[in-house]
Amino acid sequence: MYTAEEEYKNITLSVNVKEAEITESAKNLIQDPVFWLEANTNLTKYKQKQKRFPRYYSELAKLHDHLVSTLDDVLIPTLPSCPLPRLDKEGKLVGRQWWLTIKLPNEQNAEKMDAGVVENKIQVWLDRITQHARAKFSEGLREFVESEIGSRHKQLIINVSEEDMKPEFRFWIKQLNTFSTDLYQMSFRIEKLILEENEMAHAWMNLSSSLVSYGGIERNPSLFILYKAVAKGYQQLSDLERSQSIALSETMGDEISYQIKNCISAQNAMQRRLNALSDYLTSRKITESSLRGVERLKSSINIDRNQASDAIALLENARIHEKETLTRFERIDGNLKKDIETNYKPNVEQDMLKAIKEYAKSQLYLEKKKLLILEDSIKSS
Repeated sequence: MYTAEEEYKNITLSVNVKEAEITESAKNLIQDPVFWLEANTNLTKYKQKQKRFPRYYSELAKLHDHLVSTLDDVLIPTLPSCPLPRLDKEGKLVGRQWWLTIKLPNEQNAEKMDAGVVENKIQVWLDRITQHARAKFSEGLREFVESEIGSRHKQLIINVSEEDMKPEFRFWIKQLNTFSTDLYQMSFRIEKLILEENEMAHAWMNLSSSLVSYGGIERNPSLFILYKAVAKGYQQLSDLERSQSIALSETMGDEISYQIKNCISAQNAMQRRLNALSDYLTSRKITESSLRGVERLKSSINIDRNQASDAIALLENARIHEKETLTRFERIDGNLKKDIETNYKPNVEQDMLKAIKEYAKSQLYLEKKKLLILEDSIKSS
């Protein structure tokens, strides 16, 4: 016998990024590239079980906002920033790990990029939405896939507030606030490190310029050649230092910025949980007030029949509303707690580890390049 959760796992929906038309967008400075997507599903409400369709990045943003506004018991991950292409000197599109294409003048070939290592953040986001046990049944998601014009829903912004916080929320809110503070501190340190690397690149370039000046007045041919070779090496070191700065920004810097937004999304989800509790407590107070009104009528000597009927009707409606708000709060409370434990925390850990590994790989690769330049300078001298 299948459980409800096992049965849901047999119902599948996948939306895969087949290609992204971003090269032309970059040339025209348009910040809304087109993604060609392919959906496959066995959900009965989908008219087409397989479909290939285009969607602008702005439509993905509208889908994200619609899911947040309609799925109050689901922690929807933040949509990654719009991917901007990087072009080489010839105008050709290069991959995310562009530093692997850097080749020194005396090298035969640069290392080849492993396409399997390059993570498509949009694809990861779509996977986490379509593989979520509740999100994949969203009517807004079906409309996004099957509609000819994409998502038509307006953006909704949910503000985070800690007013009227109840004790049971403090643990979760404290964790998220601490994590958010740590992320901002990491972002500040990364910006400081990027500034230091740019200053080092500037220092190498100044040394190169100084050696060029010395070489211009040097009469000894051997020293002139030496000055020229070392100046060229310093210029290469300057370029590599700048590349390290850019790689740091595009790996750790971008990931930290994304996780800050993702943490805000989790805080917003906790605010929805708090609002649901507030609605329930308010409805309970209304029920208690209605009940006191009925009790007062019972103790009254002269009871008006119409007044009694109205009081009883108000009490019944209050109890129905209280039950509805309690059911809603329990649904949001249980499901969001599960999403944080089974989705949010593991996904953050996975994303951060990938970013750290990618950052380390870029810096080690570029440091090896710098070592080769220094070795060549020693040989030249």
